[in-house]
Amino acid sequence: MSLRLRVVLAIAVLILTGSVIGVVVAGWQAEKVLREELAAALDGGRLTVGGAFQSLARSDDPRRDLARLVASFDGARHVRASLVDDHGSIVAISHPLPVRPAPAWFAGLFHPGVAAVRLAAPAPALGTLILAPVAANDVAAVWAEFLGLVAVLAASLAVGSALVWLIVGRTLRPLADFSAAFARIGAGDYAAKVRQAGPPELARVGAAVNEMASRLAAMQARTHRLEEQITTLQDEERADLARDLHDEIGPHLFAVNVDAAMARRLIGEGRSGEAGAQVEAIQQAVGHMQRLVREILARLRPSEIIDLGLAAAVGELVAFWSARQPAIAFTVKVPDDEALGLGVAARETLYRVVQEGLNNAVRHGRPGRVEVEIARNGGEVVARIGDDGAGGGKPEGSGFGLIGMRERVAAAGGTLAIERGAGWTITARLPARAEEFEETAPA
Repeated sequence: MSLRLRVVLAIAVLILTGSVIGVVVAGWQAEKVLREELAAALDGGRLTVGGAFQSLARSDDPRRDLARLVASFDGARHVRASLVDDHGSIVAISHPLPVRPAPAWFAGLFHPGVAAVRLAAPAPALGTLILAPVAANDVAAVWAEFLGLVAVLAASLAVGSALVWLIVGRTLRPLADFSAAFARIGAGDYAAKVRQAGPPELARVGAAVNEMASRLAAMQARTHRLEEQITTLQDEERADLARDLHDEIGPHLFAVNVDAAMARRLIGEGRSGEAGAQVEAIQQAVGHMQRLVREILARLRPSEIIDLGLAAAVGELVAFWSARQPAIAFTVKVPDDEALGLGVAARETLYRVVQEGLNNAVRHGRPGRVEVEIARNGGEVVARIGDDGAGGGKPEGSGFGLIGMRERVAAAGGTLAIERGAGWTITARLPARAEEFEETAPA
């Protein structure tokens, strides 16, 4: 059953209930009034009969006058008079006002409770005059009023239900728009909008639906941008790895190949002492390549090195760049993990911030000094990566790398700021709530 029909039926039931109660109360009042009118009519008839009985003593024909007395009640509305003899036979009877009687079932609902009045004639031989209450006329009048009331109530119910049907239908019309909009939004169409019409409550719901759709559209666009950024970051990471392998591993592999060929030739010539020097050079080159491979693995899988502590992980990053850029002076201030009170996910977020900050500073800023500092300040942890490198209006490399960094920090519930001073300073602020980091920070 629709909500519209339920509302109409509820109002119809309410109207019918009120009408039934009203009819019952009106019937009770009508019965009370009828009882009072019948009692008054009998009292009046008793007075009339009493006066007539006093005149019978001077009458030359008492029976005739009694018959006339009974006939005087013809056309009466509330009383029927009848004269009965000593044997109970009716001698004369009046005829009340003729009326179209109400149905028997309706008349049976009224019980005035007024008894007939028996008045004995002055002479016992004249019989007894009985005044009986007549309720048929008033019951018929009440029946006519009841029919009119039922007609009015029926018309009111029909018109009221029709008006309620139209008003409720018009009021609930926006719900159809909501349903269609929800279906489209559920299918991924976040451009769906609803008309902000109807009563204020539904208008506010419509505004909320539109706001929800707008936010979902923004989230979808943001997800697409993040996917593109992730793809770009992956490409950049692959390019970095390829460059490191080419610039660092490649020359050492070539040198190992040359030294191995030289050692083989020297051994063949019997110059084992010189060949030993070549083997030692090969060992040094292999050891250097092993260190490079460990550094690359640490960059690919930071969680393993972070398990040893954030300070150690940041130290590894700085050592990586210090070995390749000896002209840059690096300063590192990172307390132990207990002082920071962060979980693994939060430490990895800070590690990625420092990693990207160092990458930008060393590769794009041409600095002479780079400072890395992580400290707890009240209810937050602050990480700063600053340099004194040259730059224009924007930091070079402020594209996907810094955008990805900003998204990481935002996902952990923090903020990222980039400021221009003597060089560039990147400041990340994360709330010091390790439990929430574990839930919200990216893996």
